[in-house]
Amino acid sequence: MWWNPTRDDFKSFEGSLVDGLGELSRPMFLSFQAMMTSLENRFGDYKKSSPKVNIHLSSIVKAAQDACLRLGSLKTTYTEMRFGITEFQRYYLEVCGCLDYLQIYRPRMDGQNPPAETVANCVGAFTHIARVAQDFHSAGLPVWLLRPSKLWDTPVECNILEVVTPVNPTDALCVSPHDPPFPPIYSGPASHHNRHGAIHIYSRHWLAFKDPFEGGPSKGQLIYFCATLGLIAFTASKPSITQSADGNRISPPKGSQSPARGVSGVSSSQKAYVL
Repeated sequence: MWWNPTRDDFKSFEGSLVDGLGELSRPMFLSFQAMMTSLENRFGDYKKSSPKVNIHLSSIVKAAQDACLRLGSLKTTYTEMRFGITEFQRYYLEVCGCLDYLQIYRPRMDGQNPPAETVANCVGAFTHIARVAQDFHSAGLPVWLLRPSKLWDTPVECNILEVVTPVNPTDALCVSPHDPPFPPIYSGPASHHNRHGAIHIYSRHWLAFKDPFEGGPSKGQLIYFCATLGLIAFTASKPSITQSADGNRISPPKGSQSPARGVSGVSSSQKAYVL
């Protein structure tokens, strides 16, 4: 799952009218599809054993299915393909994390199952709340309880096995800016639930194409609109000449207005709208 695609994993779509479109190579997509199938089987087992399915988990599973389907069926640019892979990876890990929490760790935290005897190989958590540290310890998850250093000088004993230097994340994680850059979708505390909400909302809308019904009129529509208005103004300002019963032409008196000609069914007291 910890994999970054390269240009070799992008297969261009031959015969396209637009250059640069393609899709993920078939072998890599099939490996992702197999992972999605395995995840769906595990989610199915969870639904059978749980009286009430977690709604949040169900929505993430559906989002992972959609992300996987787009990777195998939708032609995109190379950058969009990379983003789509990252999206599927995130959803996959979120589903695994939710299932692990609901099936393994939460029963230990609630006392339904015995405490863990080993520590899981995962990131864990940093907390300043003692109860959270106890819950994580019971679940078998790595946890670090943060306290002021001045407490070390008190009679309370601190179980400090070794003082070490924190690891620089730039040596282990990719923290370089995205190319091409784009504005952030969330600003705020990393532990706030709004952060995850912003990520999921953006994921639902990031892959969108130009809306044909959005924006102003085209150049041709503007020309037709202006020409029609000009015709209406010309015919409205030109005096109309009628013929009496004896054959003489009668012009309207000065200051009067004649009906607008050129627009069928519109009287002088009505406004003409041309679309």
